[in-house]
Amino acid sequence: MPKAGRNSIRYFVAIVVIFSLSRVVHAGEEPLADTLIHDNARNIILLIGDGMGEGQRSAARWYSGGLDGELAMDQLSAQGLANTASADNLITDSAASATAMATGVKTNNGVIGMDPENRVLETILERAKMHGKSVGLVTTVQVTHATPAAFSAHVPSRSMTDAIALQLLSSGVDIILGGGEDDFLPNSTIGCYPGSGKRTDGRDLIEEAISTGYTYVCDTDGFSALNTVETSRLIGLFADEGLQRPYTPSLEQMTEMAIAILSQDPDGFFLMVEGGQIDWACHTQDAENAIGDTLEFDRAVARAVEFAQTEPRTLVIVTADHETGGMNVSENPSGLPGEDGPFSMPDGGQFYINWTTVSHTSAPVPVSAQGPAADLAIGEYENTYIYDIVLASAGFADFNRVFLPLSFHSYE
Repeated sequence: MPKAGRNSIRYFVAIVVIFSLSRVVHAGEEPLADTLIHDNARNIILLIGDGMGEGQRSAARWYSGGLDGELAMDQLSAQGLANTASADNLITDSAASATAMATGVKTNNGVIGMDPENRVLETILERAKMHGKSVGLVTTVQVTHATPAAFSAHVPSRSMTDAIALQLLSSGVDIILGGGEDDFLPNSTIGCYPGSGKRTDGRDLIEEAISTGYTYVCDTDGFSALNTVETSRLIGLFADEGLQRPYTPSLEQMTEMAIAILSQDPDGFFLMVEGGQIDWACHTQDAENAIGDTLEFDRAVARAVEFAQTEPRTLVIVTADHETGGMNVSENPSGLPGEDGPFSMPDGGQFYINWTTVSHTSAPVPVSAQGPAADLAIGEYENTYIYDIVLASAGFADFNRVFLPLSFHSYE
């Protein structure tokens, strides 16, 4: 069957499932359709641990809590698995995988917000914005990097960071927090950090953003001094490229700040949070930082869950774009070359880590969820289904695959 036909069937089935769910009536209860109208997710928080497979989660879990320990992400009510292959490769990159989650369409490696034929796809962030919600992107890498870019930009190559920076602002993202100052500054300008900008068009996007109502911060002091009640649009760039460890502000602090500001919108919000450097550590088989970054990410998950406890109409989804490194965790040493460990556990045990590659793998990645429609996350499915879960949870029942004209965003 042609790919287009398979996609059409999948979307038809998703619509039928959602419609069917709305028709279920339990004895003595009002129709679920009415319940869904009132209980749709007002807020959606999607947290993506870049490169974080089950091995990375296990290592972080054992390191912090022992064999019987639990991460914040383990405690979410629904657990599933997502397959991550891209349209043109069994092993995806972050651009294709993030695009799949952001748009519900598989694309080729390296492509941002477009399908394999370079048609521009509407993203879940753009759909949320269309429905009146505030939207935000938070990461420990450059905000123009593949994962955050896939939610608000549309370019044929992830390397087009000049265009991605411009599109981040033109698409109206309310909160942008992470690294990547150089992509917003002309190559004749040095900003808060030592490296000069990368832009060759002479534009200072930071100044342009400030002139349109954004608050800009670039250090911990400015970040800490923010008045969340008086701030509605914020750009925080805390490094030339990716943030330096230890992250200041931390991913947890950036997530907490983003939620505090976005949650003031009476229509709710969509927020994507990326633990971007789990992947970087695994590419270099750096077990210590892979564990540390996974725990850093889990603290951001905890802040999202804490907010959801005060606002039950919040869907929290935790997943990864792919696994990196083929990380294997064991209580017993293997004696293989390059083995990391032993790492101590709080319960007195030890564990060891081995790697199979310095690249991405095709391993399915865990998905954890709680909130409205979270049960849809149970099972095994393609990563495009993350998009469908979000749409179903938010009540965007009008969803159809939207191809925007190529002129929607300019990348010339």
